Amino acid sequence: MKDTKKITLAEFKTMLENWKFGATPASLQYVTSPKINKEGKAKFGAVTKIANIGCMVGYNYENSVNNQRERENELKDFMAAKLWKGAGSRISAALATHDTKGTFYLTYKKQQTFKSFHFDSVLNFIPVAMLKPFFPKNDVAKYQGVAKPVYHREIALANVRRLKFRKTTYEIIHE
Repeated sequence: MKDTKKITLAEFKTMLENWKFGATPASLQYVTSPKINKEGKAKFGAVTKIANIGCMVGYNYENSVNNQRERENELKDFMAAKLWKGAGSRISAALATHDTKGTFYLTYKKQQTFKSFHFDSVLNFIPVAMLKPFFPKNDVAKYQGVAKPVYHREIALANVRRLKFRKTTYEIIHE
């Protein structure tokens, strides 16, 4: 039986603060405004992304990269940089905060994308292939020293719509 619970943003933050499940597979739905360069902004204007992804919540980033390095016969000597160049801190394995902004973020490792849609400001669908040339370049694998990168993400709690794990879907109510 599918169990769905509606929770407030504050309850969601508390749940992540008190995360006691360890590394847990989950599915996540979120809405963001992806970064695109000036040419992309001139061509498409404000872009909105709605995504449903599979992820791992409550995992340890350094351990994941070092385990991947070991699988690729590399030294397990990866050290993660400080969150937001020292402006952030980890509250739990699932929650981080940006100290200067006072915002909270869900920490997760992206595993796969189930569905992802991009829209312009009047909700016209934009194929991701048209947007790809305008996304910033990001070579995580080179930084981590691996062939298969670990996709570590921090997403603002305000952008999360649903989180499903352990057979329960949590729908986040935004006031």
